[in-house]
Amino acid sequence: MEQKTVTAAEMQAYDKYTIETIGLPSAVLMERAALSVVDTMAAGDFDLSRVLVVVGVGNNGGDGLAIARILHLKGITAEVLLLGDEKNLSPANQQQLSIARKYNVKIGRNVRDFRDYSVIVDALFGIGLSHDISGKLTEAVKKINASNQPVIAVDIPSGLDATTGKILGSAIRANTTVTFGYVKTGLTIGDASKRVGTVIVKDIGIYAPEI
Repeated sequence: MEQKTVTAAEMQAYDKYTIETIGLPSAVLMERAALSVVDTMAAGDFDLSRVLVVVGVGNNGGDGLAIARILHLKGITAEVLLLGDEKNLSPANQQQLSIARKYNVKIGRNVRDFRDYSVIVDALFGIGLSHDISGKLTEAVKKINASNQPVIAVDIPSGLDATTGKILGSAIRANTTVTFGYVKTGLTIGDASKRVGTVIVKDIGIYAPEI
């Protein structure tokens, strides 16, 4: 399939079309997204001795929880840092958190030192972010960047606008970005070159209506 770049709005429309018109369940897409990140980690030059998955309250965080669960079930030490109020979890995230807890994935709310981990998975914010990151989330982003540990971003580095490539207050500096379906325009312009690292595109089953 020929690669093209898409805006955040276009990607969200493709996602909606795939789920609502084609009928592919969102949980299936989330599982495929998580598996594609795990496969990338396994195939790459990453030290998986101790993995930290940083998750937010939206669907990107749901991807992260699924990633942590899959790693955990493979016998890899994977912990979750959940940032944000559990009351604000998206339905998909809520479901993934429940599944992760049933599999005894370690889920915490604080990290003493990000340098204690061999690799960090960024699943804090996805392509839907449209406002500046602030408060404790800014602090977490800055500490992750300051740790200089390898970072794998899920779909897009948190804090980077998926359409314009602008840094929204603060943004994760990733070594690798695993993006789903299509390359987001914001991964190629603006401040992207400072944040995305190597971009890997994974087909998880989300397609444009014209395909």
